[in-house]
Amino acid sequence: MKNQSDISDLHIRQLSDPDVIVPDPSLSALQKLWAVENPFDWQGTEDIFVEAVRQCTLYHYKKNVFFKTWLDNNHFNPEEIRDIKDIERIPFIHANFYKTHTVKTAKDEDIVLHLTSSGTTGQKSQMFYDDWTIFTSDKSADTQFDYYGWITEEPTNFLLYSYEPAPNVNVGTLRTRQMMRRYAQEKGLVYALKFTGSGHEFDLFGCIEALLRFEKEGLPVRLLGFPAFLYFTLERMREIGYPPLKLNPKSLVMMGGGWKGFADKQLSAAEFRTYINERLGLPETCCHESYGAVEHGVAYIDCPNHHFHVPIYSRALIRDVRTLEILPFGEPGFLNVISPMNTAVPVISLLLGDLVVMHDGKECGCGVETPYFEIQGRAGTSKNKSCAIAASELLKKK
Repeated sequence: MKNQSDISDLHIRQLSDPDVIVPDPSLSALQKLWAVENPFDWQGTEDIFVEAVRQCTLYHYKKNVFFKTWLDNNHFNPEEIRDIKDIERIPFIHANFYKTHTVKTAKDEDIVLHLTSSGTTGQKSQMFYDDWTIFTSDKSADTQFDYYGWITEEPTNFLLYSYEPAPNVNVGTLRTRQMMRRYAQEKGLVYALKFTGSGHEFDLFGCIEALLRFEKEGLPVRLLGFPAFLYFTLERMREIGYPPLKLNPKSLVMMGGGWKGFADKQLSAAEFRTYINERLGLPETCCHESYGAVEHGVAYIDCPNHHFHVPIYSRALIRDVRTLEILPFGEPGFLNVISPMNTAVPVISLLLGDLVVMHDGKECGCGVETPYFEIQGRAGTSKNKSCAIAASELLKKK
């Protein structure tokens, strides 16, 4: 395995490198797909996407014994992928599989990043990235941030409601929040989950001090990470007697990871945006969510109408929780995501544990017409803890 940069230094101050190339000439369609700058141009990229999926599936099939056996046992030949309907037949793998199995197509010397899915406890997915996979994952976020106008060179203060980087801490959410630092010119940086030397601890009063200081400085502020921590910070400020803050209207609140572990306190997305308006003086246009999974890698960022539209880098299907058959728009089921973005691990068709409903993109009205999904909840057990659940345990201890 290549020497890795610490997550704190990995691809922070530059957008995804356009000079990164695919690991094999047979993957030329992947290079074409990720060269497209409009992240929602489904119509103009469908043929390229289908060919990219075919090439990536065939690439893993030829180089990965497990994946070849999996497809053969399910009577699927990658050469059969010829149109968009064919991708529905690719045998999917449940994301939980990667919590107990390490499966790599890339050689160890080509792996540049190793991330895990959970926090301090529970089973962890082991996910590996080569140079190309880091590029594709990053660019899926870069193009969407650019599309929505959230990349700026204006000096900005950051409060990350995420883990402070530390040796051997490679959870996926840590890198995601670190990566988002590059979308503005960073002036100040504060972490909510401080590294103590043996673990992480929620620095409540450090967050309060940072918010007060940032309001006084008057610069735009970016609040990124787990929503429960931001909510409990603002609630404690209210209890102490602080009046509502008035942050710079160019600020951005980008939450992700959900409220797992705090169902009794959870606000709906709309309620949370109202709460942010009341406590920070920011309109709902400043408050957004991101969705992702370390096993999948593609970023999903909500639009101005707060919907997760599916970008050109993936397709999303909804499967019945009992039969696993594909469901139409409006029916809740498991989320099955399909993407050719990862050349290091065979995760082309992945079944996630989230219960979602898919909608016709034209119903949104934001101008993006690709389908969008609405998250209903998550299926799982205490043994399969997400980053948010593990982080919430720190808050409960606090």
